[in-house]
Amino acid sequence: MKILTKRFGLVEVDPSKALTFPDGLIGFSEYKDYLVIDLEAGDGSLKLLQSIDEPTLEFVILDPRCVFLNYDPELYPNDLAGLQVDSPDELMLLVVVTVPKDVRKMTANLQAPLVVNPKRRLGKQVVLASPEYTTKHSVLKALASQVRRTG
Repeated sequence: MKILTKRFGLVEVDPSKALTFPDGLIGFSEYKDYLVIDLEAGDGSLKLLQSIDEPTLEFVILDPRCVFLNYDPELYPNDLAGLQVDSPDELMLLVVVTVPKDVRKMTANLQAPLVVNPKRRLGKQVVLASPEYTTKHSVLKALASQVRRTG
């Protein structure tokens, strides 16, 4: 199957790799099907969540636990509803990243992670009640603190 993307043009994709968000994403409820595309630049931790149906709709995402080592959001049964899992351990977390022109100011939205059942290819965006997570956590600051710990 081929899809049109804003960033890469026409791309050949495997439809079995699609992620379905039955409720869509916050602010984009009409778009349900997405693909995760690797971005070539960097260490591979940044990826693109590309809408299958809308070429201009894409989100930079990452696995928050690669950058924010202590990220451990509490998920409630309602958060897991519809994902067809028995335990939160079966899930993968992703977060949306905002990348401004000055990439040093890149932030991650830890307050509204994408919770994904990788076996069923189902996802859901949840809003966490915890005040410790906001929509703008500095990615560079988190990476710098990792370097200080290991250096």
